[in-house]
Amino acid sequence: MRQRSRAGGERAKSQRRKTTTSRRHRAPKTARINNSSKVSQESEIARLTRELNEGREQQAATADVLKVISRSAFDLPTVVDTLVESAARLCEADHAWLFRRDGEVYRWAASYGHSKEERDRLKQYLLTLPFSPGRRSASARSLLEGRPVQIADVVADPDFDRHDLQRIAGFRTTLGIPLLREGVPIGVLTLTRSQPRIFTDKQIQLLITFADQAVIAIENARLLSELRESLEQQTATADVLRVISSSPSDLQPVFNAMLENATRLCEAKFGVLFRFDGKAFHLAAQVGTTPEYAEFLERRGPFQPRAGRST
Repeated sequence: MRQRSRAGGERAKSQRRKTTTSRRHRAPKTARINNSSKVSQESEIARLTRELNEGREQQAATADVLKVISRSAFDLPTVVDTLVESAARLCEADHAWLFRRDGEVYRWAASYGHSKEERDRLKQYLLTLPFSPGRRSASARSLLEGRPVQIADVVADPDFDRHDLQRIAGFRTTLGIPLLREGVPIGVLTLTRSQPRIFTDKQIQLLITFADQAVIAIENARLLSELRESLEQQTATADVLRVISSSPSDLQPVFNAMLENATRLCEAKFGVLFRFDGKAFHLAAQVGTTPEYAEFLERRGPFQPRAGRST
């Protein structure tokens, strides 16, 4: 009996040892699973935190741009500079430019990310070499296609031929965002990176928002300019009519008022008005002329212009 009891006790001890050993072997596996889950959770939290911070930065920048537009609604240079700087900073671009339409071509309007010397050199270069929609750059392509266009590496792009500009500005990746007003491009926002690194879809969507704000600013400035010109013309017309009504028998005040308003509205340096009596032209009024030119006009007296010669 005691032998069986001893054997049974040994079997029981053996089972307990196996159970304890098994538990010891399983413990590290469970710890590894828990640690992996913890790392995964921490990684997800870090990602969400990063996206939340990025979203807050973007919202803050957009709010800043809107504040600038509302506060300086008709100060276009201030608005454009803020837009370009915010776009470059939030989208991690090394440089940013904004070009505006001038007739059939597009000219430099603002830039960010360059030293004063670089900016002056690039400004001079870009102002003398405007561009049109085409295939030669990301900016030109975005204007041609009416949508954002990105070139991952201009060195490897077969259609890119602005190598002179690329050498001066030192960029590899470039992105063009068209400024569209009712589907028609009125400008383009261009961002570049010194190393080949593409802009993300999220960044491109943010830049589209900034481009829309730029369109609003440019349109506001255009409307204000047209309104001012209209008011100035109406004021000038009213001024001339007032002089006419107050001097019905004296034309000299009328001539003076007409010439002064015409010179001011046309932003001319000086103006001269001649009256034709059927035979010759007589000096009727002058505004802003130099003493030497005024003396010449008085000394010359009435004249008959010859074909091919100016007055």
